[in-house]
Amino acid sequence: METSTNQKYNYPFRYCNSRQLCEQHGIKYKMLEMWISEAKDEGKTIPGRIPIPGTRAYLWDPKIFHDQYLLPKLMGLARNEYETREHLLVLNNLKKKRVN
Repeated sequence: METSTNQKYNYPFRYCNSRQLCEQHGIKYKMLEMWISEAKDEGKTIPGRIPIPGTRAYLWDPKIFHDQYLLPKLMGLARNEYETREHLLVLNNLKKKRVN
């Protein structure tokens, strides 16, 4: 799979843990856990989530997560009004973090 990176966003690290990923993208940790659970139920994995061998921990590549999962997820259809408001909130947070 080709990985394209969006050069409009800059991250202070190459890899990060879940909490740092949520902080950088303006999403709640519980929302990320919900997305992981939904993907797991469908038998898929979230792009950018890298397992650490020998442990049950994961690292994240924020650029892959942002380009291949977060933006398509936020721009896609929402299931209800609450999810629509959450998507708008996350998009507004991303706009604030954009590098000029």
